[in-house]
Amino acid sequence: MGKAISVMVLFTLLAKVLGFVRELLLSYFFGTTGISDAYLISQTIPGTIFQFVGTGLTTCFIPVYYKVLNEHNRKECDDFTNKVLTLVLSFSTVAMAVVWLFTPLVVKLFAAGFTGDTLDLAVLFTRIGISSLYFSSVIYVYNSYLQANNIFGFTAAAAIPNSIAIICSIVLGACWNILALSVGSTLATAVQMAFLFIPIHKLQFRIKLNFHWKDSYLKHFFYLLGPVILGVSVNEINVLVDKSVASQVAVGGISALTYANSLIMLIQGGFAQPIATVFYPRITENISKGNKKIAQDNFQTALLVLLVLLLPITVGFLVLPQEIIAVFFGRGAFDENAIVLTATALSFYSFGIVFIGVRELLARYYYAYGNTKLPMINAAIGMVVNIVLNLTLSKVIGIGGLALATSVSAAVTVLLMWGQCRKLAEGAGVKLYWREIVKITVAAIIMGIIVCFAKSLFPIGDFFGLFVLVFIGATTYGITIFALRVEILMEFANKVLKRGFKWKD
Repeated sequence: MGKAISVMVLFTLLAKVLGFVRELLLSYFFGTTGISDAYLISQTIPGTIFQFVGTGLTTCFIPVYYKVLNEHNRKECDDFTNKVLTLVLSFSTVAMAVVWLFTPLVVKLFAAGFTGDTLDLAVLFTRIGISSLYFSSVIYVYNSYLQANNIFGFTAAAAIPNSIAIICSIVLGACWNILALSVGSTLATAVQMAFLFIPIHKLQFRIKLNFHWKDSYLKHFFYLLGPVILGVSVNEINVLVDKSVASQVAVGGISALTYANSLIMLIQGGFAQPIATVFYPRITENISKGNKKIAQDNFQTALLVLLVLLLPITVGFLVLPQEIIAVFFGRGAFDENAIVLTATALSFYSFGIVFIGVRELLARYYYAYGNTKLPMINAAIGMVVNIVLNLTLSKVIGIGGLALATSVSAAVTVLLMWGQCRKLAEGAGVKLYWREIVKITVAAIIMGIIVCFAKSLFPIGDFFGLFVLVFIGATTYGITIFALRVEILMEFANKVLKRGFKWKD
């Protein structure tokens, strides 16, 4: 699992970096013009349509897959997978037909201000880009199938050729024909799908459309799917409320929240989600076999790994918010006031980094038990808490209050979900290893103190200066955490050493 997590984190971060390069190229060639607006909306529409179904698909497929595997055999699992794939492709066909028939109306729903050439271009781009739904359907099912079979590297790495293809399409669109923007981005999704053919072929899975949908397993799949889709909707409402209130709190408030949150999401996407993704099939498989104690151990191991990675990042964001924002965004029209505003948002968002990560992991633990209702209910409670705190804290501490509201609502959701774990099944409750958590926290605090001291000696002026401070902090944290003998790291180190000696022999 350590190897799987390392591979997932490495490929995910590389894909994120390429995604950032992609955004830079788009802004370089097209700036903030009608072409870039039309292109971005045309990419947002299919992404939004499939986000709800895709998130639910990845989450709900694995528990049902293991249920089929335990009660039947691998052939039945492949039949179930093909039924799900057929359903998703059918949904994509209907969605594509609706978008094709009412493209101008759909574009207006997403961008009411588009008129003239920008609207015409957005309509054309959308009609081309909506065909990517077919490729996305296959990608989501393939990813779920591979993760159920404990294959993670390819699912994370598949985003890399996708980003490279989009980068090429942006360059071609700028140098040759702007239609290459939309056509190339659509083909990039096909490239990502083709990349996944490699591991799928090794598992000997073959696509066979199956319309026999009167199936008890499919009914169970839909039973799980509904609450997950509603839970995703709650998160989207949270984002809309945050931006709506931000627009009333400060000029540039929406941008400040967006930029600060992009760094938080980079951490969640680069560390928390890979960990949850790797452990989720293991936990689900053990629960499906009745090995609840092993599933608990899996969850608690994942939690400690998460804390080892996220606590020092939290402290780093708290002690270096302005420096981080200045290095990444402080250029051009992004002046000192923008840096301060965004750094304030980042500081308050930082308090929620651990809770957002743990919430992701806890939700997977519930899903592994086939319970998708409780996470949905708790997400709704978190949404209410977030809205109430948005309206109150924003009046007291401005834009920082909105970010703090997000952090507090994540903490409330985690506490509720943790307390309700016993409702999943007898013996499903989990406990905290407080001794280990205290060690990790102490190491992170010591790191923060050393970084603050180093910052006073070596003021940051550029990316290299920030890198030096990060290196000092990471080195301090690594030495301290091993000196305190954090159990999970000592076990990992012992296994690495033993494997090293075997290779040497």
